[in-house]
Amino acid sequence: MPETRGIGHITLTVTDVKRSAEFYNRLFDTQTVLDVADEVGPFVAVASPVLVLGFRTHPTTNQADAFDPGRVGLDHVAFHVPDRAGLEAWESRLDEQEVAHSGIVEDQSGLHLNFKDPDNIALEFYLPAAQG
Repeated sequence: MPETRGIGHITLTVTDVKRSAEFYNRLFDTQTVLDVADEVGPFVAVASPVLVLGFRTHPTTNQADAFDPGRVGLDHVAFHVPDRAGLEAWESRLDEQEVAHSGIVEDQSGLHLNFKDPDNIALEFYLPAAQG
C-alpha cells in the first residue's frame, strides 16, 4: 500500500474566516500563517508545529448557516490526547476560554470531551479506551 504521513491539514468551510482563526489560535496557540482572498473567496490558515487548519468561505456559503453533523460531509474532528491528565488539562483550557463543552464522558470506546467552534462544528478531545 502507498505510504501516507498522516493528515497534512484540515480545511473547514466557515461563515467568518477571521473569527474562526481567532477561536482556533486562542484554543491551540496556533498562529495565522496565511490570510488571502482568491477566486473562491477568503481563506485563512493557522498553524503550529503539529497542526495546520484552514478556514474557507465559499461564494455559496450562507452567513446564517451552521454546521450540521447529520448532513453529508464532516461529522466531527477528534484530537487524540495521550492520557486522562491531558484530557483534564484540555477541559480546564476550554473552561478558561469559556467554551461550552460536555465534560469528560466515558463509554466503551474511551473518554470524550466534546465542544463546538463558532460555526457549531463538532470537535472532540479523545482518549481511546486502549490507551486509558
